[in-house]
Amino acid sequence: MTTHLMNAAYAGMEHDPVMTRLRWKWGRTGFSIGRFIVEQDRKPIAFVAWMHGPWEMLPERHCEVEVWLDRGSMDRRLLSDLWKWIGARGIAEEAGLLLAYAAEDEPEMLDVLAELGYERARLEKVWELDLRAHGARLVAEAAEARRRMDAEGIRLASLASWDDPDKGRKLHELNKITVQDVPHSVPIIPEPYPDFENRLNAPDRPHDRFWIALDGNDVVGMSYLRFPPVHGTVWTGYTSTHPDFRGRGVARAVKLQTLAQAAQLGVPVVRTDNDAENAPMLHINERLGYVRRPGFVEHHKRVKETRNA
Repeated sequence: MTTHLMNAAYAGMEHDPVMTRLRWKWGRTGFSIGRFIVEQDRKPIAFVAWMHGPWEMLPERHCEVEVWLDRGSMDRRLLSDLWKWIGARGIAEEAGLLLAYAAEDEPEMLDVLAELGYERARLEKVWELDLRAHGARLVAEAAEARRRMDAEGIRLASLASWDDPDKGRKLHELNKITVQDVPHSVPIIPEPYPDFENRLNAPDRPHDRFWIALDGNDVVGMSYLRFPPVHGTVWTGYTSTHPDFRGRGVARAVKLQTLAQAAQLGVPVVRTDNDAENAPMLHINERLGYVRRPGFVEHHKRVKETRNA
């Protein structure tokens, strides 16, 4: 039901029911969440939610709020009322800052958020790569990238082929080191290993399609695509390089392996998203042939002075 409502609210980012169920089942350690279904004449028309991490780790006490209103029930006044209602739930949690997202091609959402005092803070750019048009080129570039990395002593391999009993911990450490480099306006809370392990072994990222870069037996880069198990578009999950190995083409090389493999598997298109200030990844996307699609605007609304700033 919830996945259906989210897809009916915004078709530009399809949600997979299996992955939605698992994310909710696993949750995030220390996070508080509230989820609600909105009905009109006993018919579900919207999904709304709030979520925040441990307040002691969030100086501005930001709480993410979201509204997914079925396009068939779109009404500006109703939309405004839903944002007010879920915002009040965040305030009741003693949030100091409300954080909300809306796509660039959702004019009603953007207008209502502005009317309610939410201000634009960041832009998450979305890109799409046509593998039918670029697949052959990407396969050739991936092979050349492997040869170049081999010449530098860096081996590109799938996670499934990496025989290391500590590979999960090593990937977690690389993720912890690199994720803080992603441009952000609110803190990125460190992810405990059990949470990372759940994501690593999720059904949308099979290990034979999860690519890594190895210097000896040290992982220095990774990139993977998220393959929805039921339906939806294939997205890049995450691409990163250890700081000591940046500037050597590792990120592009390891990302190319995922794209070439997807092309060979018959995947028609792949999407990715990057913060508008993440210049290195934006440059890689442009060189690989990605084209822009509507992105997501991060909005902030100050609702009270923070207590632990």
